[in-house]
Amino acid sequence: MKHVLLLVAAVMTAWTAAPAAAADDAPLFRCAARAPDVCRFRIFYTRGDRIVVLLPGMQQNVPGVTVGSDTYCVAVNANPTWDCKRKQVGATNS
Repeated sequence: MKHVLLLVAAVMTAWTAAPAAAADDAPLFRCAARAPDVCRFRIFYTRGDRIVVLLPGMQQNVPGVTVGSDTYCVAVNANPTWDCKRKQVGATNS
């Protein structure tokens, strides 16, 4: 019985540790604006897009973004438009 509990604990630890490692691989987006402004990032995926809003001085890993292939635009206090000048996502973006 003791071995079964240890096996279950080991499996649960390995299962819950894997998603945390994936979040660390997500690119980091930073907002360099000053208060009371906010940064709005529009991230363009292969299919669709997403808006991420960051407060001044905030930095956030954004999961689900592919470094090197997805693109983004950033604007202050407004959503970036569809025809914005897109930049390729790197390991850190601001």
